[in-house]
Amino acid sequence: MGERRAFLETRRYIVARLITQRENQQQERLLLSVLPRHVAMEMKADIAGLPKDSMFHKIYIQRHENVSILFADICGFTALSSQCTAQELVRMLNELFARFDKLAAENNCLRIKILGDCYYCVCGLPEPRADHAHCCVEMGLDMIEAIALVRSVTGVDVLNMRVGIHSGRVHCGVLGLRKWQFDVWSDDVTLANSMEAGGIPGRVHVTEEVVRWLGNDYQVEPGNGEERNHYLRLRCIKTYLIKEDQTRVKERKYTSPIRTPRRDGKKIGEDPTQAIREKLGIGDKQEIKEPDDEVNEYLGQAINGRSIEYLRSQHVRPILLTFRNPEMEAKYAVVRDDMFKSHLVCAIIMLPLICAVQLVIIPSSNVVLVVFPVFWLTIIIFCVFCSFESNLCLPENMKLLSYRMMSNRIFTQAISMTTIVMVFVASLFCMFALNTTDLKNCLARIYNISESEVTNAVLSNSGIKYGDETNNCTGSTSATSHFPEYVLFSVVSAMLSNAVFIKASNLLKLTILIAMSIVFLVLSMVTHVSLYDNRDFLLYTYLGYSETTFSLKWISMATILLFSATLFIHAQQVESTSRLDFIWKQQAHEEKEEMASLRTYNMKLVANILPLHVAEHFLKSQNKKDEDLYYQDCDNVCVMFATIANFFEFYMEYYNEGVECLRLLNEIIADFDEILGQERFLCIEKIKTTGATYMAASGLTEKTNFADNRHVIAATEYALAIREQLQYVNSHCFNNFQMRIGISVGPVVAGVIGARKPQYDIWGNTVNVASRMDSTGELGAIQVTQEVHNVLSKNGYIFECRGNIKVKGKGDMLTYLLKGRNVESPEA
Repeated sequence: MGERRAFLETRRYIVARLITQRENQQQERLLLSVLPRHVAMEMKADIAGLPKDSMFHKIYIQRHENVSILFADICGFTALSSQCTAQELVRMLNELFARFDKLAAENNCLRIKILGDCYYCVCGLPEPRADHAHCCVEMGLDMIEAIALVRSVTGVDVLNMRVGIHSGRVHCGVLGLRKWQFDVWSDDVTLANSMEAGGIPGRVHVTEEVVRWLGNDYQVEPGNGEERNHYLRLRCIKTYLIKEDQTRVKERKYTSPIRTPRRDGKKIGEDPTQAIREKLGIGDKQEIKEPDDEVNEYLGQAINGRSIEYLRSQHVRPILLTFRNPEMEAKYAVVRDDMFKSHLVCAIIMLPLICAVQLVIIPSSNVVLVVFPVFWLTIIIFCVFCSFESNLCLPENMKLLSYRMMSNRIFTQAISMTTIVMVFVASLFCMFALNTTDLKNCLARIYNISESEVTNAVLSNSGIKYGDETNNCTGSTSATSHFPEYVLFSVVSAMLSNAVFIKASNLLKLTILIAMSIVFLVLSMVTHVSLYDNRDFLLYTYLGYSETTFSLKWISMATILLFSATLFIHAQQVESTSRLDFIWKQQAHEEKEEMASLRTYNMKLVANILPLHVAEHFLKSQNKKDEDLYYQDCDNVCVMFATIANFFEFYMEYYNEGVECLRLLNEIIADFDEILGQERFLCIEKIKTTGATYMAASGLTEKTNFADNRHVIAATEYALAIREQLQYVNSHCFNNFQMRIGISVGPVVAGVIGARKPQYDIWGNTVNVASRMDSTGELGAIQVTQEVHNVLSKNGYIFECRGNIKVKGKGDMLTYLLKGRNVESPEA
């Protein structure tokens, strides 16, 4: 019973461990889908380790030479989005970028980030590659082919890809403390971005540096990018276009797209994904094991891998069966014996049975009738006392005392041994009331002959018969027993009570068994040996037993010794199994704790990559198809963009190749993240950082979107707080960084792009307007829309009307500059 309970408890630990392990795998898969392994592992090590005192926050940045950077933008995205609902647009982008992620893996590129409809990746990191330029060119050509498939399905003829590539060096890593996103920085990254902006739809636009790395493997033609982009023209960058219709360096993956133009005039949301999934090759299925099968398989492997002999040799001393590790021995010593009361009940049942046997078979005395009830009532008292802890009717102090005594291993061992001794004494006590006169000696005295002359004939003539336990030799006042074998049976039953107490110490059991054997052997072979000799003499005379038959005393001695040895082996096996079960439970418990700790570390990382509610969605849906989305319509969301407008005037690669500039940017962003951790800003979610731009939004969930617009006020207060923090940084590092902040409020679409490498983002007119409020704002000012002004002006905030400004895609917009808040305002 105890072993089964141990097995079931161990199995529960294993089930919990496997569940936690599965969660950890999902968390790590999600983590590694967003961050490169070398960055993720370094962050995990830092989170798991002890915090270090440092003046600066740790910066996770590495420098890589000889890499190629690819930027790609979807041309015609506006025309595509005009035919889709928000959810359909997220689904389309998700499927398209999932395909791009797959292409990036095939072409040995690392996706860096998705910015709206812009996708950029790098080849040559974290491991350097000599063919980095070739891989990026192939990636660009594959992306153009993939967008052609989407164009053929959607019927949007203007849909295309504009790809720009440059080769150089980058700094890559993560900035800030929250919502980490792997990114790259350098002047070469800025140049690659400009190559995309100055490119041509459907063509791969490369710099002279890329052409140098490509050698003669590709045919190129002049790109004239300086005619289309100011940055390229300012720096006199010579550009080229990869020629179309030439033999690829690698075999093409796709056949010509099958044209299936849409002639029904319907929007693409009705069922556009099936054809795209089939052609883009996403939606792989995975075989999932049943939880019970997984647990049973794990148990089978564990049993095979952890044999009893192996565990015993590793953890337990051979004879004493104590743990080699003192700490584990101390833990085992305080393990509670939950079956102890059941063991006492067994002893309570066994003692009356022994008493009944002796009263029926063996002549009794008044002493025996007193001893049995006393011992029996004592054991019952033990059992009742141990049951006090679960009795609801008793006082708390009494229940607490019972619980503490039951939890004390020394106390339970003492009661166990006392009970065994009482059962043993009760089984032997009848022998002390028996007449032990030797029959041969008595007959020799009666007939005045020597003991050697007492034969079977003499016994027959004496009239003493087998079973006549009151005779001439015993007298009329006392009785003997011709059935001492029943004393042996009683002693053996008492020894069985030793085996009943499974959790008792093996050495203690051995001591008791040795003491029992010695006492019984002294009685049967020395003090009461005449009982056995008389029994043998009577059997030889009246039942015709041969005198060559083994004497009962020798049989009793052999039986007791054999039974003691058997019980000792059983005790060893039971304790060995109990200790091995304890090892299993300890190992399972420790592994479960380790997995739980690992889960905590992973969750800290995951929560710094995706919002917690989004991360939980992905962790629960790891086995769903790739096209399953996280999508949410959100109303009345406040979106903020904050840009350190003149940071890249400060950024220079002459000193330590720009690392110190990035270190300062990391400190600024980390300061912003720490402010975001304040309780008053819990409704704000950091979305991302891009370069020196910090993006955040409030009111993205039901819990953080308040009807009284508290989340809008919180976002405004956060904007004021980070502007003040930047002034503090300026005063201490002797810089003159200027911040430009834009705020807008309205509906947005929140979702995740890239199911295999998820990136949380928000889209919608509100996001575009907030970005324009930033880009068209004034240095050091917070520019807001009319809607934001209407909300904040009612809450004590002071504004200056800037008037109508031209906003790309929106025309003239009336905007306001936030000047501060009234002293009487609750937020002041």
